[in-house]
Amino acid sequence: MSQTTATNTAVQQHAVLGIQSQRLPCRHTTHPEAQWFPLAGLGLFIHWGIASVHGDLDLSWGMMADTPYDAAAQGRNKLCPEEYWQLANRFRPHRYDPDRWLAAAAAAGFQYAVLTTMHHDGYTLWPSRYSDLGVHVSLEGRDLVRSFVEACRRHGLKVGLYYSPPDWYIDRRYMSFHYRSDDQNRFPGRRHFDTRHHPCSLPPKPPEHDAQRRQLCHQRVGELLTNYGRIDLIWFDGGPQDPALGELVRRLQPHIVVNSRSCDGDYADTECQTPTEKFSGWFETCHCWQESNLPGTTGKSVDFWGYLKSEQYKSTVWMLTLLSRLRAWGGNLLVNVGPRPDGELPPVVYERFQETAAWMQRHRPAVIGCRPGPYPERASVPVTIQGHTWYVHLLPGEGQTATLQEVPQPKTISLLGSAELLAPSTFHWQGGTLTINTPPALRTSSVDILAVEWSHPVPSTDTI
Repeated sequence: MSQTTATNTAVQQHAVLGIQSQRLPCRHTTHPEAQWFPLAGLGLFIHWGIASVHGDLDLSWGMMADTPYDAAAQGRNKLCPEEYWQLANRFRPHRYDPDRWLAAAAAAGFQYAVLTTMHHDGYTLWPSRYSDLGVHVSLEGRDLVRSFVEACRRHGLKVGLYYSPPDWYIDRRYMSFHYRSDDQNRFPGRRHFDTRHHPCSLPPKPPEHDAQRRQLCHQRVGELLTNYGRIDLIWFDGGPQDPALGELVRRLQPHIVVNSRSCDGDYADTECQTPTEKFSGWFETCHCWQESNLPGTTGKSVDFWGYLKSEQYKSTVWMLTLLSRLRAWGGNLLVNVGPRPDGELPPVVYERFQETAAWMQRHRPAVIGCRPGPYPERASVPVTIQGHTWYVHLLPGEGQTATLQEVPQPKTISLLGSAELLAPSTFHWQGGTLTINTPPALRTSSVDILAVEWSHPVPSTDTI
């Protein structure tokens, strides 16, 4: 999927969910136990639920008819809501082993993980007292969230929980499952669809309905933040801005990091899109590692959040390149995987973890625990900083030369992870400008990183 198409998909979905621009500056928490977030760098997003049973459905959106961004699938990736919710009867994650997931993720350098505890479809992965659809009905109360939280802690990952304030199961009688049928200016003549995708007239929503849904949201979030001990991050996804929800979260877990989609949060974000300019505060980009060809089409790859039977994933090089770009601006990458319905991760995910782990053995300081450098103001390539060292990120296909401006003469330059210094003939410093020409023999097909060490810390924003 091209970046433009991915962006359009996010914008179109966000319009339904009531999500506004996520580029607004956020006043992040100053709680000392929350300051891990901008240093974390790499997080694992896990979209999982009953849609995985089908294997060609995007979570929740698979029940929304005529979404324009996947029109080429011609409805093959759709079920009416009644059929979609029946997937719960076949959801049997007998191989669910988050210990294995998260041990591999931790070894690969991931610092936090975020699980979809409930997506827009309303299916809860924990036995909520306030839900009519979830594991307490179809899995005899098996708590899939608890296993995830405990595995995160065992493997040293910060614990993140995703929760969707929009709940299409609760709203099913009063909403249309025909994409944007309420917008007759853009879609003239488009009829509302009921839960069987039959044209219908929607009944009026009772005046107390929205308040009841909001109360249920607060009650469920209360369960998530009181039943599992310390939670490090909560990731909300849409609905009207709800200041009381943010107040509830911070009252229950004062140290927590909160995204900004549903209440006053600590960081802004982009979805399936690399930022084109710097954010003014903390930020995160979430993106799909998985991709697949649309059913019935040729050569058109698309991003998907949930499990797809094709089990095709973008390369590790793609992920590391995106990670380098984000870290140079101080952002985190939350990259998504989709487990199978039986709870296994596809083998290709473990392959990507292993490749990432091998890269991290040499390059971890350049992306984890670092701060952003002066790119592009004073650097021709992405730069990150720790202590006396600037890490110069050489991205695949973008040449051998890197230029840093307004810097002192370097003490040493080396390929990160190697004890061998670059020969003086490969770089030139004059008048505060350092030009480095990395020998082609030292480059790989992945992201390569130079460690430029100075005799003292060099400011990244102020001039020398």
